[in-house]
Amino acid sequence: MEINRPSFKKRPKDHYWKGLVAGFLIPFIGYAVLLLLYDKLDDWGVISDLGFSPTFRERTLALLALCLLIVPANYFKKNYMTNAIRGLSIPLIGFVALWIYMYGGGLF
Repeated sequence: MEINRPSFKKRPKDHYWKGLVAGFLIPFIGYAVLLLLYDKLDDWGVISDLGFSPTFRERTLALLALCLLIVPANYFKKNYMTNAIRGLSIPLIGFVALWIYMYGGGLF
């Protein structure tokens, strides 16, 4: 007779630097991919930024790139990686402050 033992899921190691790396790389890569996608859609004539403010494209794509940090934050939270979440929050706060500095004046 075989005994059913509960299987314990092995959690990934919780390191501060994992959050820092994800916090810096994901917005940069996401911004590049979104910019390429936006340019391609603009070439096809699907979307256009006519009638919007001059910084609409950069401002919106930067904000969407910052929103991509939700994915690693959810992963870290699900795996109880609190140090990685702390590491992720440092670049996030810096990028949000930079975004407000660069584009906040045109919004209000």
